[in-house]
Amino acid sequence: MNGQPLILVVEKNLHDLELLNSHLGILDFSCICTKQGVRAVILAQNYQPDLILLDMMLSDLSANQVINYLKHTPKTATIPIIAVKPLVRVQEYPCKMIVGSDDCITKPYNFNQLEVVIRRNLSQISFLHST
Repeated sequence: MNGQPLILVVEKNLHDLELLNSHLGILDFSCICTKQGVRAVILAQNYQPDLILLDMMLSDLSANQVINYLKHTPKTATIPIIAVKPLVRVQEYPCKMIVGSDDCITKPYNFNQLEVVIRRNLSQISFLHST
């Protein structure tokens, strides 16, 4: 899509979804967005985004089901997935316990941290493709 990295944003909260879409656009990323895990799987297969931001508190499928499906499908297996967890849940389940995710951030969103995490994951993909 126009040379910009494409990010699939999966966020159950409409306000947060719109906020992320707007902020990522300012950072020069293209976005496709959904509130549902099933649609996330379909969009990931159809568009093969450069990165996926995945809310861990989805209502239709568990985020773990989404991660498992994407990581076991050849078309989407190498797409980095950044798990998004509410800060209060991190104490219960640390980010390291999110099997299959490549990175983790917390909500409420810290946009500086979000940009660092996204750019780090995108640069790792660029490095892997250049070697």
